[in-house]
Amino acid sequence: GPFNFESGGSVKSLPKLHLNPYSWSKVSTMIYLDSPAGVGLSYSNNVSDYETGDLKTAADSHTFLLKWFQLYPEFLSNPFYIAGESYAGVYVPTLSHEVVKGIQGGAKPTINFKGYMVGNGVCDTVFDGNALVPFAHGMGLISEEIYQ
Repeated sequence: GPFNFESGGSVKSLPKLHLNPYSWSKVSTMIYLDSPAGVGLSYSNNVSDYETGDLKTAADSHTFLLKWFQLYPEFLSNPFYIAGESYAGVYVPTLSHEVVKGIQGGAKPTINFKGYMVGNGVCDTVFDGNALVPFAHGMGLISEEIYQ
């Protein structure tokens, strides 16, 4: 990150905070977006925004991105990637699809979308669910007898 801690020299002294000259933030920018509305630190003044689903979340997130890039056009030329983990295995591809549809439909500003990344993503309840028992067995959480 942008800061490092430097030891204070003794057990009783506090560490000192200083700028990291090798920080990734010198060469990249990241937007953290809590979605859908109402999770994390996100909120809405419109109660109906809390009634959501995966497709509405993608549409709302795309609207946010368009407004963000309108406010900060200096970032438009940067390559833009969407990334996430866990349930973002659903959110990331659906948002990516919205962004591509927007680009193809002429939405302005034009996002310089390059791709997406998902780590340990949820894919499908049947597909993911079928892995639970072998995972539990492999982790030693259930016996061989129960596994069989």
